[in-house]
Amino acid sequence: MKTPVARYYCPPEIYDLTYSDFVQDVAPHVAAARAAGGPVLEACCGNGRLMLPTLEAGVDCDGFDLDPNMLADLERKLAERGLTAGLHHADMRDFSLPRRYARVVIPFNSFGHNLTQEDQLATLRCCRAHLDPGGHLTIVMFHPDAAKLLQFDGTPRPAREIPNIFRPGTVRVIDAATSDRVAQINTVRRVVELIDPSGTVTATHEFDFQIRYVWNPEMELLLRLAGFPRWEVRPLFKGYAAGAGDPYETGRKIEEGDILAWTAWKN
Repeated sequence: MKTPVARYYCPPEIYDLTYSDFVQDVAPHVAAARAAGGPVLEACCGNGRLMLPTLEAGVDCDGFDLDPNMLADLERKLAERGLTAGLHHADMRDFSLPRRYARVVIPFNSFGHNLTQEDQLATLRCCRAHLDPGGHLTIVMFHPDAAKLLQFDGTPRPAREIPNIFRPGTVRVIDAATSDRVAQINTVRRVVELIDPSGTVTATHEFDFQIRYVWNPEMELLLRLAGFPRWEVRPLFKGYAAGAGDPYETGRKIEEGDILAWTAWKN
């Protein structure tokens, strides 16, 4: 029996505001999709932060997400841009689509919303079933930082303050995180404040989400058990925050806190 999904469904507009400065992964994501040599499926596509530039680059790309509001917002954005894609309302642990793909990708830590090994394996096996022979699955996921986990004591801490992309003012993100280091689950209470040019908070949005982090050797075992005979992992960059730097050069050793790209081949 599947565990309940850790629902992280902020309104689409708030999602766009919160992640407007997360851009480091866009170019590598699009480049890998273009190099796949066939259709691409994006799991947990949300309202299109990565899918829209992929489609604009001419890639044949479908997507699915569990949140109907995010999908509806993506449909609106597609229509505004004159783009088309196969969109599906689906759970990454149990989906069945008519196509097979050269590349399936689970970007931006979304794999971490699987809170048990049962859910993780179900997702991996379902993704593998949707790959063409020779196709590959890529999971983009942070590697845990032990020192940072020790700081997660539930204290609210400002994460960042960024320009409001929709109107004058800024957006302040405040996170209060706790870490269950036995279950490997981080629980976050996030507060998003909209601030006008005078410094007045005009609106506040609160929501909770959970992420189950995965250690390197653990991911290798998960991929092996899910039926993938070959895989590789490489660090992309240090964190998603603005100013985190350009993508790393090939061959760099993995460090704690890195954003990693796991790629596993069906055959």
